[in-house]
Amino acid sequence: MPAALMDTNALTTHSESRETHANGPLDHETIDLLLIEDNPGDVVLIRTMLAETGATNVMLSHATSLAGGIALLDEHRYSAVLTDLNLPDSDGIDTLNRLVACGLDTPVIVLTHCEDDPAAIEMVKLGAQDYLVKGQSDGAMILKTVRYAIERKLADQHLNYLSHYDRLTGLANRELFQDRLEQAIVRADRNGNLVALLFLDVDRFKAINDTLGHKVGDELLCIVANRLQASVRKVDTIARLGGDEFTVVLEEISAPYDAEMVCRKIIESFEKPLVIQGRELYVTLSIGVTFFPQDATVVNDLLRNADTAMYRAKDEGRNKYHLFTADLNAQAVERLSIESALRHALDRDELFLCYQPKINLQTGGIAGVEALVRWRHPHRGLVSPVEFIPVAEETGLIVPIGEWVLRRACADATRWSELGLDEVDVAVNLSARQFRQGDLLRTVNDVLSEFTFDPNRLELEITESLLMQDMQASQVALYDLKALGLEIYLDDFGTGYSSLAYLKKFPIDALKIDRSFIRDIPGNTDDEAITRAIVALGQALRLKVVAEGVETDAQLGFLNREGCDEVQGFLFSKPLCFDEFITWAHSRRVPFAGSAVTATLD
Repeated sequence: MPAALMDTNALTTHSESRETHANGPLDHETIDLLLIEDNPGDVVLIRTMLAETGATNVMLSHATSLAGGIALLDEHRYSAVLTDLNLPDSDGIDTLNRLVACGLDTPVIVLTHCEDDPAAIEMVKLGAQDYLVKGQSDGAMILKTVRYAIERKLADQHLNYLSHYDRLTGLANRELFQDRLEQAIVRADRNGNLVALLFLDVDRFKAINDTLGHKVGDELLCIVANRLQASVRKVDTIARLGGDEFTVVLEEISAPYDAEMVCRKIIESFEKPLVIQGRELYVTLSIGVTFFPQDATVVNDLLRNADTAMYRAKDEGRNKYHLFTADLNAQAVERLSIESALRHALDRDELFLCYQPKINLQTGGIAGVEALVRWRHPHRGLVSPVEFIPVAEETGLIVPIGEWVLRRACADATRWSELGLDEVDVAVNLSARQFRQGDLLRTVNDVLSEFTFDPNRLELEITESLLMQDMQASQVALYDLKALGLEIYLDDFGTGYSSLAYLKKFPIDALKIDRSFIRDIPGNTDDEAITRAIVALGQALRLKVVAEGVETDAQLGFLNREGCDEVQGFLFSKPLCFDEFITWAHSRRVPFAGSAVTATLD
């Protein structure tokens, strides 16, 4: 390094094309500079040049070695650092590397001899904000370079923030979460501790978002983020992976019980309603938990395990947590296999309908049939609806499957009429996803038109829980469907809300008593009382009442005495294929009594 700078134009930036305006946003803020320079003459000259600018907001501290500079940086936060490349205890690129290694976030400007110094250019590539060439500029240019370096550093920090943090909630994003989890794994492996990974999902968030709008949904997610932060330690990492999915990394825990305590605390924090735009919303979370190293040792496996456990928590009723087990992993693999095969089931014509008769208790005739969707897989054989319907709901495949059921049930009913059976009405059990589809009304109308099917012969079955997700929207949707001339059946009545208030609001035509109340009657006084009350309620409101799952003469006798309108169950027939139903129907000597076909995905 030269012994001294030779003239008053001692320093200049490497880029002469840079705009040379003097004023900037930092002109009135204190610029606290640290100069790391071992040449006393250069230090004096830089001080002089800065003083000659007349700037009163510039303060200059000085260190003669890199170690001394780092010590000052540990004690004080500087606006920028000016450093020579060659110092008594550091040489060339090693200077910047050591500054970076100490976690420095202060912009660094390198002092060098020549404009095309490869070392200086490399320093910028490695993290320096700029470099200055000795012998070619004055104090004003130094300040411009410093201001530019500060502003660029702030911009870089902002971009870095945006790349690592969720813009909506301020939580870590997926990228930062993965990095934090990897670091936690390394530390835990070194120290022999456990790491817990929590995967959290807001229950029924889509329904809230679709019903109340994205603005409410965004506010909800921010409140969720705040409550999560209040439920864990500051050292724990909370991230939003996207949508309504969150993760929490818990370090330095000694046993799974520690993570379970956090889960319970989180769930309890959501017992109080969220107040958004004057509206009270009750929100719950489903949480899956997995541990390093006992469950997995790499990030992707841990994340998959926690996600799997979270879905099990949802399957068990939501608003709870579930710990990952090896059995869950096997079930998840099987679930993925079913999903993959199910995506091709419609195209490959693997789905079919079976029909179970409904009996009119007043006439003893056939009141209709319930159509049950079945899946015949080429290798698995018959796949139970218990296995594939939840997968269809989760993946959204239930929408095309439900449309296929509606179309096929109407088609079969039309064919039965052509084959000499009395006209058959069709009732289709709607899933929650189908009901929330914006084009449901159009789909139903299209099917009716396709088969020139009388709307009065179409019945739609929905559940209580579906209606209560958003009563106002449900009311509008049902009245729109009802305007087509359809009948609305309330399925599984008695297992949900069973409120007289909503029965008044919705255009319901019939109540279906869930089979769980029929199974133990007569004999179970509670089930008898519930069944009797539902029948009486239906009669009072002039609603048809249908009992499912009738399998014994005693059950039939009880329902007949109470005045139930229709029954179905194995006492009369098992589910029948298309041709089997024709044969069974012709074998009945009692004629149809306002026959109906009920299509369901149960």
